[in-house]
Amino acid sequence: MTTTPRLFNNQLCYHIYNCGVERRITFTNADDYVHFLEIAAFYLQAESIPFSQFSRLSIEEKVKFRQTYPITKETRRVSLLVYCLMPNHFHFITKIEKDLGLSQFISDVTNSYTKYFNTKNKRIGHLFQGSFKAKEVASEESFMQLSRYIHLNPVMSSKVAWRTPLSRYPYSSYAVWIQNEDDSLVQVEDIKKFLPSYSPSSYEEFVESKIYGGSFLGLEKIILEKADV
Repeated sequence: MTTTPRLFNNQLCYHIYNCGVERRITFTNADDYVHFLEIAAFYLQAESIPFSQFSRLSIEEKVKFRQTYPITKETRRVSLLVYCLMPNHFHFITKIEKDLGLSQFISDVTNSYTKYFNTKNKRIGHLFQGSFKAKEVASEESFMQLSRYIHLNPVMSSKVAWRTPLSRYPYSSYAVWIQNEDDSLVQVEDIKKFLPSYSPSSYEEFVESKIYGGSFLGLEKIILEKADV
């Protein structure tokens, strides 16, 4: 499904989310999660070939391709600051780097993943619920609260009920935030640019206080009312 380009304020960050049609499961196993994240990393910039073609290249060919078309600050369509994948939905917080970059990024990612999922499961039709949802994140306080809510999804959801340390959940950016190390999607430098007061230890305490010393209920209610997710 083609996502109609929408106009966004390049000075703001946006909470992007979508879920499966009829809230169906969109990630059935580890391969699905990893494939979606690989697609997202690939499409941070506009690419000269589709991910499906890139994925069939040999290791040597992939290295050569990336040397020819490196992902840099100048070529990125969006900067991804937060992400979390759950069995039937995904969350991003993004900063737009190029005009129309956000719509194009989400369109490329969801279209590519839908084709992969449908081929794998011998199905046809839409996988996600229409156009993606986008909410402005206009302040540092809103960003902090929303990022915490997103990173807490694995322990809040009855579908996952993650009980090991939250930092070990492999399909979110939480480990990047508390370990101060980049991954293929999120760069610590981008986090610090938007949150000058950010530090890994204080953020970990901020998030995990909700696990060990507080209730999810109030935070979840506020976020869901604002985001309509």
